[in-house]
Amino acid sequence: MTSPRLSDFSGSQETKSTKTVIVYSAYNAAPVGLTEDNEAEDLWYAALRSDSRIGGLELPVFGGQLHPRGLARLSNLLDPGWCNTVSAMSVTLTATKTDHGYGLASEDPAGRERALSDIASARMETLRLQERLGRTSVRAFALQSAPRADRSSVSAFTDSLSQIACWDWGDIELLVEHSDALVPGQAPQKGYLTVEEEVVAVQSATYSGGPRIRHLVNWGRSAIEGRSATTPFEHIEKLGDRLGAFAFSGAAPVATERSAEWEDVHLGLASDEPGSLLDSDGARRLLAKLPNELSYIGVKTGAAVGSRGTERLHLGLSMLDTLC
Repeated sequence: MTSPRLSDFSGSQETKSTKTVIVYSAYNAAPVGLTEDNEAEDLWYAALRSDSRIGGLELPVFGGQLHPRGLARLSNLLDPGWCNTVSAMSVTLTATKTDHGYGLASEDPAGRERALSDIASARMETLRLQERLGRTSVRAFALQSAPRADRSSVSAFTDSLSQIACWDWGDIELLVEHSDALVPGQAPQKGYLTVEEEVVAVQSATYSGGPRIRHLVNWGRSAIEGRSATTPFEHIEKLGDRLGAFAFSGAAPVATERSAEWEDVHLGLASDEPGSLLDSDGARRLLAKLPNELSYIGVKTGAAVGSRGTERLHLGLSMLDTLC
């Protein structure tokens, strides 16, 4: 039997903007200071543009910006044919390190307003990027149900999503990015709301005429939550056609060369990073379970210890070799 491949999810659609694309979160592997070194950054993006399997990048929001040197610089680096996505995870993680009331699901009204303000700024930055590169240049925007679940609630998250859904997003789909939920007796990496709670919030915030809101699941984060390689399968089964995107990254029940046990550092495949629970067979089996109508399928990996420059892309490109 032929193993499923990412290309099987493209369907028969005629345009790139209406089919599932492969989105690479290359920033997770980027060397420190990349955006400050023109030559290194040019080489980094040239390597990404040269790989025809990559249909877009996940772009992080830092300090309200998609690139510290502005959208003109970013626009020159991105492939004009890419369908990219934007994630608020980086700004959320940065804020919650010192602001424990911050987050879209926070029971602290002031902390929730701070998060909403950051999403509003990120939305404007995203729309400005679309103005430069075209309507199909950004396909989705990912939101998180921060802070930790002992400081958050479904009702607060529902209220935030309802406000965000009233803003003009054009054709951009909203995705609730699931992280490991807070599990009693288990040290969390993020400890946000459960999949079931996020579903309730999305259903309550969705209305006719508003943006489409679905869910984003990450293999590694689901495995960390359930302490098992079966949890990603359970999450996509629970979501069914509410799943909007899926990202492949590994996690390990043991310490590895660059992680503690169950640490969320975006490990690669077991063949590249011994200890990772995600192996080639498991990735392909999950791929076969995914619905066809996804916004995108993601690859999210860090970089191997000691790798430099574009060598740091190896774990992600190896993941693509397995999936494509």
